[in-house]
This record gives sequence, structure tokens and C-alpha cells, in this order.
Amino acid sequence: MVKSRWMSGRALAIACAAATAGMVPGAEAADYLRGAYSGDTAPASAGVDWAGVYGGVHAGITSAQTDPRPFAQPLTDGALPQSSVLYGPVSSLINLKETNKAAISYGGFVGINWLWDDVVLGVEMDYTRSSIKANSTFSGGITTQPTGTTDEYDVTVSATSRARISDWGTLRGRIGWAAGMFMPYLTAGVAFGNVDGRATMNGSWSRYDVSAPPARTFVSSGTFSSVVGRRGITYGGALGAGVDMQLLPGTFTRVEWQYIQLASGGQRPNISINTARVAGGIKF
Repeated sequence: MVKSRWMSGRALAIACAAATAGMVPGAEAADYLRGAYSGDTAPASAGVDWAGVYGGVHAGITSAQTDPRPFAQPLTDGALPQSSVLYGPVSSLINLKETNKAAISYGGFVGINWLWDDVVLGVEMDYTRSSIKANSTFSGGITTQPTGTTDEYDVTVSATSRARISDWGTLRGRIGWAAGMFMPYLTAGVAFGNVDGRATMNGSWSRYDVSAPPARTFVSSGTFSSVVGRRGITYGGALGAGVDMQLLPGTFTRVEWQYIQLASGGQRPNISINTARVAGGIKF
């Protein structure tokens, strides 16, 4: 009788254990029976949710390349009538050189991301301040004899250009790839820059009669000058690439390169801006 009850109790325990194992799938059932399972839910995913609104600050080094050659024609237009025999020689003589200047830059940014599987699409605005000043000077002379005349001209020209870039901003779209705690991305959009671009020119000419070589008889002389330029907001395009890294929950750090090309036109120099920067942000 005692043995029968012990067998019945043992059979009941085995049956209960088997039933419990059937309700707990796979490895969790085995863990349960071993006493290793400690919760009702699976561990949270190690992935990072990059979707949402964010903002932060950035700092870096900016290199600006300034090409003042577009000033040559408007400087000549302002100094001489196009019908003048000196118009062509003076326009071709002006040779202002490109300059490269670097400075520290800093600013802030805000944006929003949307997440589709591992693809991140977003829109971001940023603002950057710096103090970049680029100057270029030229002086030279030429002797020219206009076609169909017996006159010869000695022409001297001196020109100076300057460009000052104080701040700029961009509005860009972003596409990235969510790779856990890293999110590499590409950006493209429009840029707006606050640029002060100006140029001045001064020149003189002397006219000689060479109709009876080797005589070179002085006839007349004169001077010319002009000032061109514009100050204010100009626009352009922006490209960039970078990677966001989440090291602490709700925050991220960034390494980024950005390229901006600002429109020039006759009253402004060509300006391109390259910036390498680091940033820190908060995800809301």
C-alpha cells in the first residue's frame, strides 16, 4: 500500500513536469526545469531606435576657397565703355588669384529622422558661424596696339579683391543606415551664406603715335577706376557625409564632412567651403 502511493506520487510529479515543459517552448522549457529562467519576457533588443526629433551643437575646422576672377569683367565695365580700345586689354590683364583660408567654425543643428527597417530618412537644418577673410591683389602692365590704328598704349592696372564669410546655414535631406549603435549617412540640400565680396581697380594709360617708326611720340594719357561688389545673403548647394554614434541612451556623437558651393555671379567671387567637424546631440 505504501509502495503504491509512492509510485502514484512519483507518476504525478513526472506528469506535471512533462505538462509544464510542453507549455514552455524550446530552450526556455529546459531552463525552467533547471531553475535558470528568471523572467516572463525575452531580453530587450540591443538595436538603437534612430527615429525621432533631435538637436545638438557642432565645432570644427572650415577651409574656404575664394576665386575672385568673376570680378574682372564688371571691374572693366565700371571703368571703361565697351567701345573703348582699352576694354579688351584691361579685361584680360586683370588676374586676381584664388586664395584658401581656414578658420574655426561652430554652430548648432536640429532635425528629424524616420526609420524603415534599417533605412533612415531625415531632414536637418544647421547653422554655422566663423570668420574667414580672403584677400587677393594684382598689379601689372601691358603695351598694346589696337588693330587698324597707328597708336600704341601703355596700360598699367592694380586691383584688389576681398571676401568675408561670417556665417552660413543649410537645409538638407539625409539618408542613412541603422547599424546598431552606428548610423552612417549621406546628405544633400541647399545652403545660404552671408558674404561680403568687393573688388576695386585703378589704372592709367598713355597713348603714343607710332606712325613714323622708330619715332614714338607721346599724344595723351588718362586714368580709370571702378568699384564693384555686394554684401548680403547668397545661396548655393550642400553635400556631406558622416556617422552618428550612440554611446549613451538618448544622446549621440557625430563626425561629419560638409561641402558647400555658393553661387557667384558678376558681383561676387566664387566661394566653396569645406568643413570637417564633430558634434554632440540629444534625441528627444
